[in-house]
Amino acid sequence: MGNRRPGAPSGYDPVQIYNSTSFNASGVVEYASIFCSNDRYSVQRDETWRSSGRGVCLVTKITATVRTPSGNIEAEPYTSSGTSYSQFAIIQVGVNQFRVTRVTSATRKCRK
Repeated sequence: MGNRRPGAPSGYDPVQIYNSTSFNASGVVEYASIFCSNDRYSVQRDETWRSSGRGVCLVTKITATVRTPSGNIEAEPYTSSGTSYSQFAIIQVGVNQFRVTRVTSATRKCRK
């Protein structure tokens, strides 16, 4: 069973979505199991949204709608057959083009 401290959290780290764009965004985090409730989120520009917890739920899809002066734009979603990764970002990849991607390094400065 492994060595677990009493009171230690179980499962995967909460999902975090950093919005690196200049616009506000919202979307849905979808999980693999019918026993896991999807998370709706809203995140301001240059801010990070963090889920309240996810237990042992694997992420299968993260969508984002970016609210720009040109209107609401659907970002290319992050998709997976089921991942335990927890850090993601919404990035701008072109004029009115956005993508949700997994964060593979932590070189960004944290804001308080």
